[in-house]
Amino acid sequence: MNARERFASLVKERLLAEGFSYKKFGEEVGQVPHQTVSRWVNAQGLPEYDRLAAISKLLEIDQGVLHRLWVEAITERSRKVAGEPVQSSRADLNDHVADGFEELQAIKRRMAKLEEEVRKLKSRG
Repeated sequence: MNARERFASLVKERLLAEGFSYKKFGEEVGQVPHQTVSRWVNAQGLPEYDRLAAISKLLEIDQGVLHRLWVEAITERSRKVAGEPVQSSRADLNDHVADGFEELQAIKRRMAKLEEEVRKLKSRG
């Protein structure tokens, strides 16, 4: 999934969760046509930077997260236009870090269980 698709997916998910129609959301963001909102959620376009704060507030998305996704999508688009290799290395790294964090959490849970078993065995004997 590229950066624009990740941005679109998050916005679409939150639009649905908050019960907004594209038309109502566009009005709330600042007189944006529903077609434009549709392009955002279908990964066919990105909002202007000055709309991010309103989007973040209306959809209850952390502004830092939304901004990071937007910057990655803009950077990816710029590279594509310039004919440079499109690499989402930072986004890929973030995915790997998240996977590693989840794995680390699972290891910590297993370690805590093992430590508890060792304590029980020591108390018995």
